[in-house]
Amino acid sequence: MNIPDTSRPTSLTQSERETTSRWLAGSLNRPANARQEWTANGIAILALGRRLSAVRVTEDLVYAVIASTVPATVARVLRDVLRGPVIHDPRGQRSYALVPPSPSSGSLGPYATYLGLGHFVGVPRVENTEPSKFLSSYWAAPMLRPGDLCDPIRVDGMLAAGSDGLMSGSES
Repeated sequence: MNIPDTSRPTSLTQSERETTSRWLAGSLNRPANARQEWTANGIAILALGRRLSAVRVTEDLVYAVIASTVPATVARVLRDVLRGPVIHDPRGQRSYALVPPSPSSGSLGPYATYLGLGHFVGVPRVENTEPSKFLSSYWAAPMLRPGDLCDPIRVDGMLAAGSDGLMSGSES
C-alpha cells in the first residue's frame, strides 16, 4: 500500500499532554481514577461510548494493510491512513482505532470489533508513544488534541483493504 507522508506531528507539549489526558479521563465518572491509574500503572481503563469508542483490529489485518511489522513503519502508516489515534497492544496482538461514539454502520468483518457503550479499553499515558517491554500498550498513532479521533470512513477503508488482502492470501 503506497501511503503519502502527511507529516502529522507526533509529539505534544506538556500543556497539550495535560489537556488531552484530562479529556480522556473525562470518559469516567471519576476522572481522578484515570490519573491515579496512569501514575501507578502507565495504563488507565477508560469507559467507551460517551466521549469515544474504539474499533479493535487484529495485528494480522494491520500488517496486511501496511506490509510491514516494523513498529516505526506501522506507526507512520497508521497515522497517515487513519489520521487519528491508535493504541497498539503487542501482547494482545491488537490495535484500537479510537473513533467517535456513534454505533458502527455495519459489519466490520472477521478481523475487527466495534467497542462502544458498555465496553472499556486500556489507554496508555499520552506520552507513551513507543513500544516498551515494561508497558502492555502504547500509542502507535498519538492523540494530538482532545476529541481528535479517527474518521470511521477511513477505518472502514483500512478494514476493507486488509480483509481483502487476508482473504486473497488465504485462497492461495
